[in-house]
Amino acid sequence: MKYNFNERIERKNNHSAKWEEMDKKFISNDLWPMWIADMDLKTAPEIINSMKEKVEQGIFGYVYRPDSYYRSASNWCERRFGYKLDPSTLINSPGVVPTLSILIRQLTEIGDSIIIQSPVYYPFACVVKDNNRNLVENYLIKDKNNKYIIDFDDFEKKIIENQVKLFILCSPHNPVGRVWTREELERLSNICLKYKVRVISDEIWRDIIMPGFTHIPTASINKVIEKNTITCFSPTKTFNLAGLQSSFVVFPQKKEWENFDRELGILDIKRNNPFSLVAFETAYTQCDTWVDEVNNHISSNMDYVINFINEHLPLIKTKKPEGTYLMWLDFSALNLNKDELSKFLQEKARVAVDDGFWFGETGAGFERINVACPRYMLEIGLNKIKDAIDKSF
Repeated sequence: MKYNFNERIERKNNHSAKWEEMDKKFISNDLWPMWIADMDLKTAPEIINSMKEKVEQGIFGYVYRPDSYYRSASNWCERRFGYKLDPSTLINSPGVVPTLSILIRQLTEIGDSIIIQSPVYYPFACVVKDNNRNLVENYLIKDKNNKYIIDFDDFEKKIIENQVKLFILCSPHNPVGRVWTREELERLSNICLKYKVRVISDEIWRDIIMPGFTHIPTASINKVIEKNTITCFSPTKTFNLAGLQSSFVVFPQKKEWENFDRELGILDIKRNNPFSLVAFETAYTQCDTWVDEVNNHISSNMDYVINFINEHLPLIKTKKPEGTYLMWLDFSALNLNKDELSKFLQEKARVAVDDGFWFGETGAGFERINVACPRYMLEIGLNKIKDAIDKSF
């Protein structure tokens, strides 16, 4: 491989939330970090070099976005997913979650119902409730092969019963790792069209796809669905750039683009910082090979986790994700309630993982781990869990 993804990098001296902010969510700051969705991998050297050039200029004042910035994102989407975006439909935003909050206020009224598919990225529920909207949950279910699938009948029923106005879709899905098929996305979208439900498709994980699977942008299915779908995406997860706090939104309707742009202006958060500007454009123009290789590394890490669990942790069950760099581990055979499981992993195993119940009540008994790291980190973390279970069960 061209890139080394097993390099050990000391992160305790770079103000890393993953390594030095654990005590805000966990019992202490000296747990082994397997939580929060950022990589313990250096970003692409092409991006580092472009940022070095910016540093060497020595001036970090206000910057504007050239047309090439939006073209790079549009061309990436066409190159990677076969979907041609009009650059004029794109707008920059501070991040996906702030975008959700703004869109919820612009597209719905206080008390309106918004549907999500649980267990799902927990800020979805928070941003709905914090904006005084009614949260409706369509629970994902497991088929006979323990694969998460959509309960379409329940989805439609919940929309009718609650007069749902907005659907926030997670595609690919965090934390269960599904990469939705064209047929699944089309069926969801057609139900939303039938009942006049707007769709926000959070596609921040669209680039982290495992071999054998293909991400389908929701808006690419047909022109009618495209017009009903607002898409959020970003290179931040893909290239480990989350700290640069910037993302893209695709608006199929010009008036909504203008309303969103106006809101960013009111909040005075329309500009990029100098580094996100060059990092994002470099990512989308020079780093295809890096993404291909990082996906191979993540896939290999997932295989390692599965093999370790099969050999050493028979009480834990998991399935290889189709996308994202997150794995969803089923600890229910330990027969611990959600608080007992969280306490056990922190106090006995001394690891920090994302508790499943954070993602909704159906996540209880599960834990989410991050495998976008050098292999040694997985070896240490999994052995800590093994030792704790061996001593206690």
